[in-house]
Amino acid sequence: MIVYFDTNVFDHLEQCNGVTTWDLFRIQRAIKHGCMRLVLSYLNIEETLFIVSSQPKRADARIRLILELADKRLFVLGQEMIMNNDIRAYAGATQAPSPFMAMPPWVEVEIRNLAKAVGHYSQKLESLIDETRQDKKVFQEFLIEGRAKLKPMADSIGGKQYPFANYWVSNSGWLVEGLARRVRVLGKVKKRGVDGLLKVKSVALAVGANLSLLYSHHMENCTPASGDSRDILHAVLASTADVFVTNDKRLEAVLARVPVDGFRVMSLRKFLSILPQWV
Repeated sequence: MIVYFDTNVFDHLEQCNGVTTWDLFRIQRAIKHGCMRLVLSYLNIEETLFIVSSQPKRADARIRLILELADKRLFVLGQEMIMNNDIRAYAGATQAPSPFMAMPPWVEVEIRNLAKAVGHYSQKLESLIDETRQDKKVFQEFLIEGRAKLKPMADSIGGKQYPFANYWVSNSGWLVEGLARRVRVLGKVKKRGVDGLLKVKSVALAVGANLSLLYSHHMENCTPASGDSRDILHAVLASTADVFVTNDKRLEAVLARVPVDGFRVMSLRKFLSILPQWV
């Protein structure tokens, strides 16, 4: 079983927040005995580095836990590369390349040094944090602006009259065509069938996470948050796994209604319940 942990899961495990040391031991044992393999995500690392300046000990402990539990042979590629590879493979009726690579040793050394923020790594970390903060701000402002324009119309319709299933049918097609157009394979995709591309996990979750998040803003009175952009990235990266584990109830609800085969989203507590009893 390939598993992807949201960053909050690593945090809760390390802090024993809502879980116990026994729960962590069971996960370690499941990994040791081959019941599960945990994806190593750069996004987990980025989000942890974000707290180095304010909570250095917590950040260092979380980084160490991530690098201990995650499979270094399952270092996931960037979300854009994953999607583009999958779209091109679908368009050409070929097998998509692996979404993983082995983490080079020098990258692990770099991460550990960034977590400690020693020497020139302090400046590199500050630059990384500033870039991330700006990306999140721009995306949140985009969502807020869109919500202000569309919310009055959404209120006049009402969520009960326009459930997410209808919203998906109305909008998923043109969104996925946009992705195929960006990769310059729209013609080939149309020949094979746009609906077929929506069955590719990375594409379904990219389109679905965006649509479901927008639906929550426009039809369910949720307010755009600074972490929304990262939630969408997590969804695409998690498409490489069988199970996405998150303790963010809102994100779980947003992704659970996206129609995609071979993918489950659940809380850490639920995930622990599906591990074999002997673990």
